[in-house]
Amino acid sequence: PHPLALHWFDPRGKGPAETGLPLDRHFKGVDVVFLRSKWQDKNAIFVGFKGGDNRVNHSHLDLGSFVLDALGKRWALDLGGDDYNLPGYFGSKRWTYYRLRTEGQNTLVINGKNQNPRAPAPIVRFGSTENNAWAVADLTAAYPDVKGKVRRGVALLKRANVLVQDEVASEKPVDVLWAMHTEAKVDLNGKSAVLRLGDSRLLARILEPAGARFELISATPPPPQRQNPNVRKLVVRLPGKVDNVRLAVLLSPYRQAAQKPTFIPPISPLEEWRRR
Repeated sequence: PHPLALHWFDPRGKGPAETGLPLDRHFKGVDVVFLRSKWQDKNAIFVGFKGGDNRVNHSHLDLGSFVLDALGKRWALDLGGDDYNLPGYFGSKRWTYYRLRTEGQNTLVINGKNQNPRAPAPIVRFGSTENNAWAVADLTAAYPDVKGKVRRGVALLKRANVLVQDEVASEKPVDVLWAMHTEAKVDLNGKSAVLRLGDSRLLARILEPAGARFELISATPPPPQRQNPNVRKLVVRLPGKVDNVRLAVLLSPYRQAAQKPTFIPPISPLEEWRRR
């Protein structure tokens, strides 16, 4: 609270649920999507998912990135910017810094390279029903090594589970790495991982493709860049290069072992998400 809150308090105000604001929204001007399970509930699920344009001022190379809150915790986090005084921060060295590079975001890294700094990524599909909400971004322009298409869909299913689904089709095989930054402690088990923050849990499961596995890799760049001592980078590693792949990761929050989620949705092509 702030003293000025007393001065500006208006008893006529209503909360978003009372006002009838939708749980989901696509902001078309910036191509950003927000999905949530409920208003005014500290345990609710909140997902922010961005398309957008890498050319905007102060941009990071983060097309397709997402953040995720659930059970009052942030599970997938955005690292934010670094020190503006780093050499060439707004110049020739900008895309060498971890927090600005594609590898520092919760998105795909293809062939170990940055996204195209001039690429747009429109939201090409958005939908919202009582039980489900979804959005699809076309990331093709961001990955010049892919002579085909790259799309990412994020869905909130049953208002309780988050599906992140990527589809990559390329004329030549490419290396695809899925990544999510988190401050949670992580227990790996091949195609699944349990993330822990206090008494809360998040179950991550790779639904497709066969042979993919979770790994933890460093999220700490060399000094003088800002360090990330409490951040872990959860990645999905594929067995090899691919020319056509669908990568589906399901993220399900829960509190106790007895409540460990068992829900697994059917996986359908992103082209069909309009019919969810």
